[in-house]
Amino acid sequence: MALSRTDDDDQFTCTLTDWNFIRDLGRTFGWHPAGTTYLPQHGQRARHNPIKHDYQPGDSEDSKRVEADDSAQWAAALSAAQRSPFISGMLRTHARAQDGNHTEAERSLHSQLQSFIEFARRGAFTIALEARAVSM
Repeated sequence: MALSRTDDDDQFTCTLTDWNFIRDLGRTFGWHPAGTTYLPQHGQRARHNPIKHDYQPGDSEDSKRVEADDSAQWAAALSAAQRSPFISGMLRTHARAQDGNHTEAERSLHSQLQSFIEFARRGAFTIALEARAVSM
């Protein structure tokens, strides 16, 4: 997964599994997704009333945009999740489902969650699959 902004080099990358966890965690803590819009391809015109789509990424030729208000509300919900007494257990459960060292995976996921919150607070962004996604 690669998240980016077109106006600068700001990026966030993670695995698709972690992306789904971050999305679901936001919903659990009160984020109401507004939906994404497909970015117009080269030579296409943007729609006046774009159809809203899900948050599943397409390939790099099929990028979707998360708007600034939606992004800010998602970050706020994830910040609330971080303050929850249940967050450690939720991170641990997700980390156990991953391969490798569970303790290290949990720490990495906590760090990744904080990085995504900071990224999302900075405004609108696009989502797409990378040829080879890496986790932070």
